[in-house]
Amino acid sequence: QDERVMQLFGLVNALLAKDRRTNNHDLKIQRYAIAPLSHNAGVVGWVPHCDTLHILIKEYREAKKIMLNMENRLMTKMAPDYDLLTVLQKVEVFEAALAKTSGKDLYEVLWLKSKNSEEWLERR
Repeated sequence: QDERVMQLFGLVNALLAKDRRTNNHDLKIQRYAIAPLSHNAGVVGWVPHCDTLHILIKEYREAKKIMLNMENRLMTKMAPDYDLLTVLQKVEVFEAALAKTSGKDLYEVLWLKSKNSEEWLERR
């Protein structure tokens, strides 16, 4: 479905470019590459000149002296044989590890990177 939307955006862009009134204003819809995962889901391609969520969290944790793989270490400590666990057991270990962390890294990063509260509201 995402790819179909991008195709529609391409058609709209072509129509906007052909019309003299809209062409003068350089109107267009930004398009991104889509990698379909299933009939109902897809992944939007990388947006140029943007940070990934991983980089944002990594930089935040380094500044706060928090281990980047803290959750993974907690899970490994609770269940050294994690790979041998059932799916339900893995979920329980994962939830237990999350309960021991604040889970607010991304929230904090977006707040710190925002110029004001309105920008923060748009980002979250």
